[in-house]
Amino acid sequence: MYPNYNDPYFRYSQPIQNVSQQVQSQASCYFVKTPEELTGLNVMPNVFYLGINRDKKEIYLRRMNNDGNIETESYSLSGGMEEKNDIKTILERLQNIERRLNESVNKQFSNGSVTESPVNATI
Repeated sequence: MYPNYNDPYFRYSQPIQNVSQQVQSQASCYFVKTPEELTGLNVMPNVFYLGINRDKKEIYLRRMNNDGNIETESYSLSGGMEEKNDIKTILERLQNIERRLNESVNKQFSNGSVTESPVNATI
């Protein structure tokens, strides 16, 4: 006898298994003078190859990306200099505008050319 799938009392259930596979990345470090010294390595997925150049204070990262392509990135010590973002640029321009306005007002007061205009107030 075959089960009746249209029967409302028939319940077919299959346990669902959650398979979660965690991939842990690894890192291998080397002391190198140039990023080209890392090109001879056999690059494996989920492995980061770090080349440390102490003389230039640089770090080279070689890895396989999600597309299977091998890429190399270079990082260097910034020396404490911050990059200017848009907000800092706008702030600097506003400060320059304020400074120029203050200078022009101070020049007018020092020349004595500022005249007061009567204020008409209506209530």
